Amino acid sequence: MRTRTKLVLTAVGIASAGATFVGVATAADSTDTVTAPYAQAAAQVDRDGALAQHTNTVESVTKAGTGLYCVKLASSIDAARSIPEATLSDRANWGSEIYARLNAGTCPENSVRVTTGTDGTAKDQPFFLVIP
Repeated sequence: MRTRTKLVLTAVGIASAGATFVGVATAADSTDTVTAPYAQAAAQVDRDGALAQHTNTVESVTKAGTGLYCVKLASSIDAARSIPEATLSDRANWGSEIYARLNAGTCPENSVRVTTGTDGTAKDQPFFLVIP
């Protein structure tokens, strides 16, 4: 009975380790387009305006100034009728702020303008944007 228990525990340990390594091996490259099944669009944007991850409905991000980002959406999404949700990344500085605005004059048509700052001053910060 003791040998059987050891054999079962060993098998469980090997299966757990295998699942862990397989999970790491199959993880998506951070620059890949991601799937957000319950969102029309989603993006992870770095401080410099680079798209770290995004759905295929986010066409581009341009940095229009310090702490000012324009997220251009695909034509299949009407930005004027959407409700964007912007959240700072955990890599943002403490005391940072974030604001999202639809079709602001400083951004191209069908865009969401995201403004970030720290202590009331515009400052580049990484963020997530979701259009539910």
